[in-house]
Amino acid sequence: MSLCILCPGQASQSPQMFARLRADPLLAPSYGTLAPVLGAELLAAAEDPLHCFENRIAQPAICLYQLCVWQALQAAAIAPAIVAGYSVGEVVAWSVAGALPAPGVLAIAQARAAAMDAHAPPDGGLLAVRGLRAGALEALALEHGLQVAIRNGPDHAVLAGPGAALQRLEQALQRSNAQVVRLPVQVPAHSAWLQQAVPVLRAYLDTLAWSAPCWPVLAGIDGQPRYRAGDAAQVLSLQLRQTIEWAQVLDSAVEMGTSCFFELGPGDALCRIARTRYPDIPARALQDFASAAGALAWLQRVAA
Repeated sequence: MSLCILCPGQASQSPQMFARLRADPLLAPSYGTLAPVLGAELLAAAEDPLHCFENRIAQPAICLYQLCVWQALQAAAIAPAIVAGYSVGEVVAWSVAGALPAPGVLAIAQARAAAMDAHAPPDGGLLAVRGLRAGALEALALEHGLQVAIRNGPDHAVLAGPGAALQRLEQALQRSNAQVVRLPVQVPAHSAWLQQAVPVLRAYLDTLAWSAPCWPVLAGIDGQPRYRAGDAAQVLSLQLRQTIEWAQVLDSAVEMGTSCFFELGPGDALCRIARTRYPDIPARALQDFASAAGALAWLQRVAA
């Protein structure tokens, strides 16, 4: 079968996520090697409920988690056919595809978070909405001065904008059947509010030595596969201000032959979206298993 590896973004983390890495015999070695790259202060903040969702903490912490999981799978000869990442997860996706070593990913995550924090307006954020058709939701977003940051499906999107506007829309939707969740992200990612962060991140990404990916990486901004080393800096910087077309990413993965999805974690949000859109295609996350060994056994069975 043809495996697509999914790399999630922010809001999937928890203060307990590193404890799992340290306790799992397949994941602990990678954690022991990579965690010191981030430093004791950041690691401690990532396990503190008061700080773990801060942009500067969350982005590198989420990347560290996924890199540890991927290295365990890679050591067991698991090889995807396609890789895709959601928001900051796309940075990890390029590493999974072999375009950049793991320490480089952690450095990018820190640079990305710093650029976003420096150029984001105060009190911005993201609001997830499920249960309203795309046209109706986009009209409401425009009416409230918001933008669509991520399109996950025909009735599932994430909106970006100022906190006050997000709150007004959230209150307006309380009278509907829509499910509304304010995400623990403090910047209006993937919207025009972060335009100034784009050239800052691009300048940094251009200094890195990228390799051509071993497998295609589906770009969040348009769902299309990228095959060249030179593509990484462009798509990773543009996604700061452009809408993530996640539904198109999943569609492209299936069109290219994906027959099973595996989400590195933490969390299983991307698998749930994939199962909603393609209920006949197996989609599992590390979180679904008691151990990395259990996840590996499933992958060896379905992706052989």
